[in-house]
Amino acid sequence: MELDWVDKSQKSGRQAIPVALAVLVGFCGIGLPLTDAMYVPAFIAAIVFAVATPLTLLVAAPRGLFKKNRAFRWLSILCAFFAACVVVTSGFLMSYGSPAGATADIGGFGMWLLSTIALVTITSCAVRVWRVEYAQVPTTLRGIQRQERRERRAKHS
Repeated sequence: MELDWVDKSQKSGRQAIPVALAVLVGFCGIGLPLTDAMYVPAFIAAIVFAVATPLTLLVAAPRGLFKKNRAFRWLSILCAFFAACVVVTSGFLMSYGSPAGATADIGGFGMWLLSTIALVTITSCAVRVWRVEYAQVPTTLRGIQRQERRERRAKHS
């Protein structure tokens, strides 16, 4: 039985797309063999996936979620910020780096890695907020108690 108020994106898998793109950012910089021929294309792909991550998070999310949920709004802003950090550090690595690891001495790869980890984490948290916001009605006692606690917290804040 299909409930009309349940968001269709719960079943379509749209929530997995931003997280998958954020993971692909890390795969491009770490998983691909960074040889002379692949060094620049790997970080160009990382830039493309980093830019696509916050865009898909905002496009795939339900329409009112950005305005309705403050946590999702701030997590989306942080996702865009860390995507910009990944873009800047990827450009830095393409300009000054080499497959031999010359940027490791000046911290370029470390900054890229931390920005990528932050992008994956923040995107995962935003998707979690999205899922909680559009969760189905609780059917167990534990789920009902959690729902009541959430409603009490929302009332007091």
